[in-house]
Amino acid sequence: MSVRTGSESVATESSWLRRWVRPITVSALLLALTTGFLWMIDASLQYDHLVFIYFVPTALIAIRYGSLSAMCVTIAATFAVAYFFYAPRFSFKVENPLDLFELVLFSLLALLASQVVSGFANDKDVERRRQTPRAAPGRANWRSMAARWFRLPRR
Repeated sequence: MSVRTGSESVATESSWLRRWVRPITVSALLLALTTGFLWMIDASLQYDHLVFIYFVPTALIAIRYGSLSAMCVTIAATFAVAYFFYAPRFSFKVENPLDLFELVLFSLLALLASQVVSGFANDKDVERRRQTPRAAPGRANWRSMAARWFRLPRR
């Protein structure tokens, strides 16, 4: 039988908080802020195709929290747009087939973009390449050449 110490339980709670609660909270907040912003624009200017502005919070969440959170934001954004912006308002029913096609297209593009953006943000090779400085083309890296010289066997 194992006994947990106080630090192990705090670490478990902290990782649970970091892994689930924080992404959900930030995603909901960004989605609410974007919806409020679009509501103000839509009420005064009557623009069409505002659904594509939801790419911004989707990309931000994908960069920070990964593709799973971004996919959840995409699904929630699709339902928010259908409920708040398409006729009949305050209903999930979409009257115009063109609006329905726009929602499906947005969902597919946002799901794809969330995968691509989170893949770029978490790419280990890109991070490793950023950390190792490279010599300029045409110039020798003298430190590494000197290190190789001194490692050569002597007779």
